[in-house]
Amino acid sequence: MKNKPYPLYQTLAQITDLKDMVKSRAADTPAAVAFSFSGGKDKIIEKTCHEFDSDIDAFGTFLHAKGLKGAHVAVIGENSYKWLVSFFALANGGSVAVPIDKDQSVDMAHKLMEASDCKAVIISDTYKKLVDGYTKVEVFFMSELENYIEEGKKLLAEGETGFTSYEVEPDKLAAIFFTSGTTGISKGVMLSHRNMAQDINFACKNFILGGDTLAVLPFHHTFGLITAIFMVFNYRKSVYINSSLKYLLKELEVVKPQTMFLVPLFVENFYKRIIATARKSGKEKILKTIMKNSDVLLRLHMDFRKKFFKDIQKTFGGNLEFIICGGAPLNEHYVKAFRTFGINILNGYGITECSPVLSVNRNEYWRDGSVGQILDGVSIKVSEEGEILAKGENVMGGYYKDEVSTKKSLIDGWYHTGDLGYVDEDGFLFITGREKNLIILSNGENVSPEELEMYVGVIPFVAESVVYNDDKGIVVEIFPEEEYLGNQEYFEKKIAELNKTLPVYKRLEKVKLRDTEFPKNSSKKILRNEVIGS
Repeated sequence: MKNKPYPLYQTLAQITDLKDMVKSRAADTPAAVAFSFSGGKDKIIEKTCHEFDSDIDAFGTFLHAKGLKGAHVAVIGENSYKWLVSFFALANGGSVAVPIDKDQSVDMAHKLMEASDCKAVIISDTYKKLVDGYTKVEVFFMSELENYIEEGKKLLAEGETGFTSYEVEPDKLAAIFFTSGTTGISKGVMLSHRNMAQDINFACKNFILGGDTLAVLPFHHTFGLITAIFMVFNYRKSVYINSSLKYLLKELEVVKPQTMFLVPLFVENFYKRIIATARKSGKEKILKTIMKNSDVLLRLHMDFRKKFFKDIQKTFGGNLEFIICGGAPLNEHYVKAFRTFGINILNGYGITECSPVLSVNRNEYWRDGSVGQILDGVSIKVSEEGEILAKGENVMGGYYKDEVSTKKSLIDGWYHTGDLGYVDEDGFLFITGREKNLIILSNGENVSPEELEMYVGVIPFVAESVVYNDDKGIVVEIFPEEEYLGNQEYFEKKIAELNKTLPVYKRLEKVKLRDTEFPKNSSKKILRNEVIGS
């Protein structure tokens, strides 16, 4: 492990748009597997790059024939190959794809479709209830995709070339992604082909993907789609689409991914599962002793991790080298633990409005506690108030039909992220909190709840925590692991121990326990406003 600066990766051709990405891959590696997924009863279905390109052309031609060229069309459903074909058949033919969270309420799904001026929706049958009786959009079901593709192929055979000959305008609106913020109402982020293509180009210089992946993050979010799918496709690697979180551990053993793209909740749960398994077998102390000894040996350039942690690595398929983690803060405790197991977690930072990646730690150059080095092509500056501002060709065109929010967020080309942080002397970006979450005390001190939540998060038997301020001071609300539900005495003792390590103004003055998980959005971020307001 070098952990020293080295040149950016320059191995991939630069793409100009998403259609260019699909066509160039299909031309270069037509027979290579682009996507695979479960076909039921231990059957795995594989789709080659040529098949993917052909399906997109046929479905796109079908949609053009239905009068949807240039239209805004919602895409709703579970992660699937059909979902991806639908997105590209829209974006690559001049239409605007509008991914919508499948877990939205019926009323909210209708509001989002109306807010984004959708003329039609492509939807999985599983979520048919979202459009039952809704007459404002034309409905196409993913279960009929093969029939739509066959109709499209007939049109192509008859000489219809409107879709295939369409030349993408890189700066034209390609997709509207609704923000999944933990506060406030979702806004429609307008991303062009150039925005997405350039973010892929930029990010592929920081990190090099050495093998295939297993996709678990929702496709209606930019991290789960642009980073974990498009970027992998651009790397000329294959993606296995997880059928359900219920089968994740089984599919890890089958797929044996080299890299995964995850949010912190997955990492934390994986770690807690490893520790809980060791505890139940009476081997927790032995495991932690081996971890300490392994770290000592590693510092002496002796790497026995594959031998020491073979069983743990097997849980992830036995081939996992990297986890790219983003979407929320991750305590470096987990980063160090997984590195000890032989799996390097590379924290990154992104935001929907920036397509989404702005920084990421590199394969052989990282800084614990940071969210990595700023991407080549992205400019970052920190305001006098400590807010992170970003500029680059990956920054959105604005919020759809929301000039007020656009003007507040985009000032002189700089996107105001709302996140607080700093850049160190080696170009690593550090996030210290969210501007709107800051606790401002009566003495003028500012406290970042995210910082305190990371300290609390590593206390044994804490499943989740939220820190906020009320009339009595700084409160920590904890959802414990099952065996410690209701154990107020234990957590008060642990918080008292933590307080001794903190400055007086940061100390947690009240411990509140819950018996249910915190409410979350679909990207597994806790809905802070609902917690504080409850």
